[in-house]
Amino acid sequence: MLLQSGPRTRTSVGFVKWFGGINKKTGKENEFGFIESIDGDDLFVHASQLGGVVPEEGNFAIFTVDAKDADKIRAVEVAICDDTETFITEPLIEYLYDIEGFQKVLVTAKYRDVLRSLVNRKDNEWATGFLEEVLPRSKAALYVVGELLADSATQTRLLKPLSFDELESIDHTFKYVPKCHFDNEHARSFQWLRGKSSAERDSFFQHKINDLSLSFVLACVFEGLINDPNMLDRHTDDIKLFVEQALQKRFTSSKEVNNRIVLLDYVRETFHRSFTGFDELLSCPALVPFFELPLIKQKVFSKDRSFVDDVERSGRMSRDPETFVLSRLFPLIWDGNDDLTVEAAFFHELWEALLSGQLDVDHPGFLKLFPSCRTLGPHLSCEATFWQKEERFLCRGRRCDDPQIMPDLDKHFLDFNIYDWLSYFGRSYEKADQPSRRDFPIKLAGYFNRLKDLRAVLNCRSCGDLMKPDFKYSRVEVRVFDPATQSTITKQLIAAYRATVFHCDNPKCADRDAKHYLNHCLGHKCNKIIDSRDLGKCENGFYRCSCGSCCKEHQVEAEQRKRQLEQMVQDRGSRRFGR
Repeated sequence: MLLQSGPRTRTSVGFVKWFGGINKKTGKENEFGFIESIDGDDLFVHASQLGGVVPEEGNFAIFTVDAKDADKIRAVEVAICDDTETFITEPLIEYLYDIEGFQKVLVTAKYRDVLRSLVNRKDNEWATGFLEEVLPRSKAALYVVGELLADSATQTRLLKPLSFDELESIDHTFKYVPKCHFDNEHARSFQWLRGKSSAERDSFFQHKINDLSLSFVLACVFEGLINDPNMLDRHTDDIKLFVEQALQKRFTSSKEVNNRIVLLDYVRETFHRSFTGFDELLSCPALVPFFELPLIKQKVFSKDRSFVDDVERSGRMSRDPETFVLSRLFPLIWDGNDDLTVEAAFFHELWEALLSGQLDVDHPGFLKLFPSCRTLGPHLSCEATFWQKEERFLCRGRRCDDPQIMPDLDKHFLDFNIYDWLSYFGRSYEKADQPSRRDFPIKLAGYFNRLKDLRAVLNCRSCGDLMKPDFKYSRVEVRVFDPATQSTITKQLIAAYRATVFHCDNPKCADRDAKHYLNHCLGHKCNKIIDSRDLGKCENGFYRCSCGSCCKEHQVEAEQRKRQLEQMVQDRGSRRFGR
């Protein structure tokens, strides 16, 4: 039986609007009701047309429309669906053979839900037989197979007789072809894709990539069917995990690797057919960007200085916060500089990168190295120190219940954060498990947090440009490795990390070279931004914060006023309640 462009019968579908109830005039049970059809009409239905079934409100119904009386259109020969497992579906099949009726059922959610229940019941041969017949010519049938059928084996059985060219003729985007079909028919899929032009393949993946399994996408990468990493879209994070997992298995015993990505067997077969070894995988065009960061980390772990050149040569890696920090920080540590010198040299290069636009301090990549404990909010890193008196951790004086600053060298180096790396290279805490503000890792995290705090006010208010720190206040000698002589030499650097005075360097700005003091308030548990553009000075020459602190003298006064105010509030509360 073929799909028809016009109705074969007067068959229609709908939902019971109401039926029965007590008639106010007669006091007897009504033997009639109404059905709302799929076209929005209310049809009268009498009990004599229900075959002894008493319908309930909301029951799905299939019926024949009797329009002999134009004033009262009736539903006759009504079949009520009160149990999807036993419902007789022949009238529904009759209705679905009408193309227009089939499409109407799929448009509205409640009709789709009924059809979904019926095609997925235990005895669904009625559905598979119908779909098998109409599928080669019906996009609606393809929708039912791909979106409503739940059993992947049934989906594949129905789709297998159709070639990929035939599927394309039904729906050129393959939107309703389920991902399991591409996995189960991967060999035919590859053959079909290889027969397409590069532009046609790109068009297919642009439409379908997010609906394909990771296994199929990776196999297409191995087959050379996907060469552009930008085509991978939502699979990007999973492919990053796959690459890390593959490298961990290469660097360590496979027994130590947590298999977070599980692939179908045919992916391994495709890999061995496409590559003679792991090194060829590293040059796979679509995967090259994914291997950059893990391979750089591997060199850092091995103390291989060539990773610095790798970062500088890669435009993407030179702008990545994680690789920037690793490439600028650890060579300084390897060259034997003390903590103060490392701070000065590293923060000098950090400022240069921020001022040039190479880095953005708000880039989420910084949180990969400096994870957040959320004590200071989700965008600031943990800088917890150990309070020995109470034996707990504090972040800027606040209780920290999830400190992220303790190194863990048992995990794989690909998962290292900055505290793990520093510990690995011997720069941990003076007292094990008890970090303090004097320790270099905590200073580093604190500096990044303060940079993020200050970033909101670092723009010139006249022209909007990012202001520069006044570097002239401090210089430092730093030991650096000289590739030409293969030895360590000493050079002068400006110590930008101490800067608290900033100025605009835009030659067209009316506020050029005006000095502005920016820092954090040193008042107890305050940490607000001190901005000389907004605040006046006290008689002792210090900028006065809104908390009242500016110098030791006025800090004492501010604390006294705070205590007096708290006492006043307490006294008023006592008088109010008669205490």
